[in-house]
Amino acid sequence: MGLISQMRSFLLILICLFGSSNFDYAAGHNWMIKVPDESLLSSLNIPGTHNAGALHEPFPRTAKCQTLTLAEQLESGVRFFDIRCCHQNDSFSIYHGPVSQKLTFESVLNTMTIFLKKNPSEFVILSVKEEHRSNSTTRSFAATVRSYIKKEPLSWYTKQGIPRLADVRGKLVLLRRFPSAKPLGIPATDWGHNGLHIGKNIFVQDRFALPDAQTKWKIIEQAFEQSRKDSKLNRLHLHYTSGYTQGLFGIPNITAISKPINKRLMNYLKSKREFRHGCIVVDFITSDLSRAIYMQNFN
Repeated sequence: MGLISQMRSFLLILICLFGSSNFDYAAGHNWMIKVPDESLLSSLNIPGTHNAGALHEPFPRTAKCQTLTLAEQLESGVRFFDIRCCHQNDSFSIYHGPVSQKLTFESVLNTMTIFLKKNPSEFVILSVKEEHRSNSTTRSFAATVRSYIKKEPLSWYTKQGIPRLADVRGKLVLLRRFPSAKPLGIPATDWGHNGLHIGKNIFVQDRFALPDAQTKWKIIEQAFEQSRKDSKLNRLHLHYTSGYTQGLFGIPNITAISKPINKRLMNYLKSKREFRHGCIVVDFITSDLSRAIYMQNFN
């Protein structure tokens, strides 16, 4: 029996002896240790962060989407990361729209691979999308992605199908939001923003241009209902609770959506404990909100 299986068995014994209410068996850094190996990735409730690397902005509420660093997000239980890459000089820098986030893709990967080596029960879904304008490049965006993967190929899962946990523990699972002539990762180029988009491999709720938070919440509830009814476990469900309203001259206001939505989401998760939602991808994640999402797997 492997070390991880032994640890999982030991945890189950403790839970039986002392009761799950008295034993915190789902810590943020390794909550997947309690999830069976045969579980499909798409069957889980997974905390995620929209524009995960966006911690900087030129003006308040216009570009910043998180307060926790990537390392802090990982420790809090986040396992889906929306990473936006600007292609420059055949390498990637992290951007949100035209705003540099003072972070390289190499640094992102180093943070995640270090975490996964310390916590081999976990996996990380890395959603990669091209952002802003490329410049001084000699190859395609996909070719540069492959160049990063080649540096540490054993750290990646790049097959197209939805995997079981046994296949991806300790790995980065690539969700591809960019074109590629050859198969590379779980394809997610079929992406809609109408609120309820059903693709071949994914279901997406990513309506982000909004008049108000109430409109966004109604869309979120409709999408959650869709996930509850969907019996196709090999389709990955992605629920983006992020968005913005537009002020004078079209200037975005991100927190006009995130503040009320995160509060309502927390209340919703406290009352709805028997459903599969999929990846719930939020702005300004906290450790409490992340825990409320991943604990849905154990209720």
